[in-house]
Order: sequence, then C-alpha cells, then structure tokens
Amino acid sequence: MTDGEHTPLMGEQDRSAARDLSLRGARPPAKVPGYEQEQYLGSGAYGEVWVAVNRNSGRKVAIKFYTRRGGLDWASLAREVEKLRYLFSDRYVVQLFEVGWESDPPYYVMEFMEHGSLEDLLRNGPVSVHDAVTYFREVAVALVHAHDKGILHCDLKPANILLDQDRRPRLADFGQSRLTNEMSPALGTLFYMAPEQADLSAAPDARWDVYALGAVVYRMLTGQPPHYQSKPLSSGNLEVQLTAYRKHILHAPRPAAHRKVPGVNAELAGIIDRCLETSPAKRFHNPQEVVSALDAWQLRRVRQPILAFSGVGFVMLMLMLTGMGWYVFHMAVSTARNGVIGRALEGNQFAARTEARQLGMQVQFRWAQLEAAGRDPQIRDLLGRGNRLGADPRATAELDAVLAARRARSDRQFDEANRSAVWFATDFLGFQRGSDPPYEPGRHVYRGYRDYFHGQGRELDDKAGPARAMIAAPHRSMVYQRKREGSGPIWSVAFCVPVWDDPAAAARKPLGVVGIAIDLRGRTQVAGSRERFAVLIDTRPDATGRRGLIVRHPYLQDLPEGAELQPVYCDAVVRWADSGATAFPEADEYRDPVGGAFDGTWLASVEHVLVRPEDGHPIDTGWVILVQERKDEVLQPVTSLQWHLRRGGAVAAAFLLLIIVLMWAGTVSVLDASPKSRMTRLLRRWAGLPTGTGTGVSGGTQTVGSSRSSVGPSGPTPAPDPAATLAVPPKPE
Repeated sequence: MTDGEHTPLMGEQDRSAARDLSLRGARPPAKVPGYEQEQYLGSGAYGEVWVAVNRNSGRKVAIKFYTRRGGLDWASLAREVEKLRYLFSDRYVVQLFEVGWESDPPYYVMEFMEHGSLEDLLRNGPVSVHDAVTYFREVAVALVHAHDKGILHCDLKPANILLDQDRRPRLADFGQSRLTNEMSPALGTLFYMAPEQADLSAAPDARWDVYALGAVVYRMLTGQPPHYQSKPLSSGNLEVQLTAYRKHILHAPRPAAHRKVPGVNAELAGIIDRCLETSPAKRFHNPQEVVSALDAWQLRRVRQPILAFSGVGFVMLMLMLTGMGWYVFHMAVSTARNGVIGRALEGNQFAARTEARQLGMQVQFRWAQLEAAGRDPQIRDLLGRGNRLGADPRATAELDAVLAARRARSDRQFDEANRSAVWFATDFLGFQRGSDPPYEPGRHVYRGYRDYFHGQGRELDDKAGPARAMIAAPHRSMVYQRKREGSGPIWSVAFCVPVWDDPAAAARKPLGVVGIAIDLRGRTQVAGSRERFAVLIDTRPDATGRRGLIVRHPYLQDLPEGAELQPVYCDAVVRWADSGATAFPEADEYRDPVGGAFDGTWLASVEHVLVRPEDGHPIDTGWVILVQERKDEVLQPVTSLQWHLRRGGAVAAAFLLLIIVLMWAGTVSVLDASPKSRMTRLLRRWAGLPTGTGTGVSGGTQTVGSSRSSVGPSGPTPAPDPAATLAVPPKPE
C-alpha cells in the first residue's frame, strides 16, 4: 500500500547528484542485446532506468535494470509480466517488449513515455475541466480494455497513468493487478483506494478501479484526492492502518470540492459522486458504465446550446412574421401537438406490443411445462388410478411431491411477481387429487364443473359430478377471484393441459388434467418519466357472462386485506377486439373506467396477447394489453411552446437581431469547444465565466515512474508497498 500524498521528495542535493550522473554519461549496469543505451534517466527503489534505442528500428525505449535484487518482489514482478502479456498491443497500456530474467541484473524493455505521468502534470495544480474530462474518459476506456481481457488494475492513481507522445494517457504499473477470477487481495494507494479494498481478506472487484477512477478525476479538478488529510491516519501495523483508512473514508463527509469548480455542472458532479460512493452497491459496476454515462452527458451538453438558441430564434422569427403570424403559430402548435401525440402513441404501441409478447411467451412457457408434466409416467400412473388414488394416502402424497418438484423447477424461471400460486392435478372423474402447496380441504373434492377442467368458458350448474367433459388441448380458464393471506384479494387464472394414457396414440384415453394457478399481479408501470402503465384486460366472458374485465391495473396493487374486489370492465376494448381494427379508435381520448385518481383523458394503445407455438398458428389468449399515458402530461411540451410563443411576441422586434447573433455564436461555441478558442473565451467573458484555459496537458515536474511499470522521462517509481515515490528533476537539455 502506498500513500501518494505522503511521498518524500528528493532534496536539492539529491537532484544535483542525479543531474551530474546523467551528464557524465554513467555506464549502464549491463548491455542489452539489440539496443544502444543513450542516457541515464533515474533510479528508484529497485534499480536504474536508461533510455535506449533499438538498433534495427530506431525506436526509443526505456530499459529498467533491477540492480537492487535484495528487496525485489519477484512474484509481483512476474505477475505484472503475466498481465502485460494479456494486454499486448493494447493502445491504452504501456507495452512491454522484452524481459531479461536471465541477465545480471534482470531488466525490462518497455515503451518510452516522453511526457511523464499524470502525477507530474498535476504537481502544477488542477487541470481545466475540459482536459480533466478528456483524461477521465480515456482512462475509463483504458480500464474497459483491461477489464475486457479479465484484468483488474487495483492500483490506479496519477503516478500510474503515463502520457504518450500525443499526451494521451496510458495505464502502467500492473504489479497489484488481479485477474477477475483471482481471490487474493490487492492493496492500492491511500485516498485512491476504495474503502472495501483496504481489507486483507477482500476479493478483487471491478468497482475498485471505478472508485480509483473517480479519485483520479477528483484530483485533476481540485488538486487533492477525495477525503485527503496530510496527517497519518494511524501509526500501527498494516492491518491497523487499513482499518483506520476504512473508518476515515466511511465516516467522512461526501467530497464536495469538485462541485465548486467552474464548469463542473450537477450532472458531471453526479457521475464523479457515483464513482466515489463508499458503498460498492451504489457505485458504477464497471468502467463501461462510467464511459456510457460520460458519453450521454457529453451528448446532452453539446445538444443543449443548439436546441436553446435555435428554439428561441425560431420563436422570435416566427412572431416577427406579422402577416402570417397567427397562421404560422396555429400550424406550428398543431404540428407539434400531432407529432408529440403520434410519437407518444407509437411509444405506447411499442410498449404494448412488448408487454403482450412477453406475457404470451410466459403463457406458452407455462403450457410447455404442463405438457411435459402431462407426459410424466409417474403423473399418468397416479391420475389413472381414479378413485383408488383417494383411498391411498401414500399415493396422494407421492403426487403432491411430484407436483412440488415440478413447481420448484418452473418457478426458478420467473421473478417473484410471476411465480405460480399453486400446481394441481385433477383426475378424469373431475376430482382434484394433488396440489402444491398441499390443500387438505380441497383434496379429493369434485372440480369437474370448473371451466379449467371442461374448458366450456363457464361454470357448470352440477357441482357434484360426474364429469361431463374434459379439455382436449391446452386451455386458459376464466379469470376468478382469489383471497390471499396477509393482503387483499386478487384476480387469478389457471392454465391446464390434458393428461392421456398414451400421448402418442390416435385412440387415447383421458386420465385427467394438470394445471397451474397464477395470480395476475405483475408489474404495471412502464419505464419513462411520465405516468404510463400497462393494463391487462380479459375479452372473454367472466363468471357473470360479461366481457372486458380489468384484471391487472395499478388500483389493484394496494387493496388492503379484507377489501371487496369490485369488478371493473372496459367496454371500449371489447368493441375494439370485436371490430377487428388494427388501431384503437379511442387512442387519444381514452377514459379509464376505474375513475377516481385515474379520471381524465389518456392516450392508449392496445395489443392482443398471442401464444406463438413453433409448429402452429398463433393462439389468441383472449387477453389484451392496454398501455395508457396521461394526455396532458404528453402535451406539456406543446403547452410550454404556446406560452413562449405568446410571451415572445411582445419583444420580437427588439430582440430579433440579438437572437440571430446568439444563434450564430452558440453554433460556433458548440462546433469549437476548445478552451483555447478565441470565440469560446469571448463568450465565456461575456457570460461572466472564467476564461482561463487550465494547465492543458503539457509541462509538469518529471517524476520517477513505477519500478514495475513503463517509464516516462522521469524514471522508475517504487513498487506499491510502503516504499515511497521519489521525484527527480527533469533531464538536462
């Protein structure tokens, strides 16, 4: 573990000695075949670094000699070589060319990073927001590349980010890195290390690198890593220090200095905050999520000025056309209204189609599970016993156990809201012989009058038997009301398939039915910022003979225990289903029949729930998915546009020229967003914002790089153990 902020610096005497050694052309510790050593670069905890040139290609490289072998962690160095093999030719990682393990002393030949490390750059102070975000994203992409190859860096900090000839960042120092399947802990650097990483029993996690990434960009913006304090956290052993560090991070206030930096808006600050979450569950799960969040932020940031300037200019110019003012106003509002409603209906139709397809697939999957159960020889044997099964408690228990096993396997495929309420089996006489969960009061009770058994779409009057008919194909029963313990009543449905003595024979004998009862309580809310939800409606007749029963709706989710479940019907959907029309006739004037909190005008789209077997025509389940969205919320942007148009008319003439200039200036500022742009500086000065261009990506004190990483012009950095990083002066001209 290293503390990059408690790094002892070389004194002036040490710096002079280093310069003198470089100038007098000291001899390298060993000759590396194929390379011409040119210049002594510096020394670190484990040896010396020299700049050399490949005799064949003329490429400049850095050669790191491990002259101090006594303190060298060979296992860690070997691990770094292993990781660099996986990252060979990766543009975002400093490349390892050769390893001279057999040489005396051993050496690495690696890329030469002439612009040093990010730590060198930050010694001059924070960089501009533009440069910080650029480095932020490129380092995140570099981590994505490493993680994609199964490597976690585990010690990301500015000193381990080197700048190539184009001043673009590259990852270095993989001595603490771990493969994603490794369980051994890896300690990073204080104030860049996630709190859960500071534990000698912690297993490596991609979110460690996410936290360190947030700490690096926080340092670039503010000059200090988050939660930094100059005093040591503890003077005990390593475990005591790690415990003190975790407590310090977990109990310290949320870092907020980056929010005060000009140019850091709330959204960018939120991305950094999420990287620095002390709870891993609240953090970005991996660097790819960070890249996606940054790209989305950048896109919105670029679009907003264009939309704002263009929108205001359009409003003002439109109102200036007095001869066609009212006509243009009316046409613009009407077009916007129709466009917004059209897009909303298209979105609702897509959502309805998606919900219906998912529900249809669930029904198809349920029937497939039941058909497999119907072919089970054990279930066929037990149901074939008829009345004899009721006289044998052990056989009944055996049937319950078979159903329990199938239910357990089935429910693993679904979330909690869509799991089955009960699996049951009824013999050909119409008597229910088994169920899971077991229900003793209903065992060996006649159920042949139920729709799920005979499939006639109604309940038979004769409830004592014998069975008059039995389904011959997969069947979805009428919706019925079921009371649950600890919550309010709910609508349920049963899916059943017949069980035959010989499923493959043409002349077969019915043995009974196997079924699943499902509570229709799945989610209703559809993703989006507005109030939009999916309603499930049954177009088949219910027990009263009426059609259009609403069986899934937000109002059904919070019914208290003991409440009455009053049926609510949607006649509009029934009319649509009977008409065979493709478009819902009340799409933009739909009235929710539930009323109350759901009163008002809605936009609605509907879709049939179909089961699409692989070897047959689609089967209509009789259900319809209706997705509805409040019309006034959809039209809110149009209402806002009308208000702006009316308000801007009074001042259109005075501001016309100004708006044209602002539109032009806004376009220029977006197309040339560089902080060094003359136009950008003028606009920022006009807006009262800071005009400084930041430190850019040049300059900075050259430092000694890691002894296990690639090397910049400042030489090697000690390994991430208690050894410290030493700063050395720039190489002489």
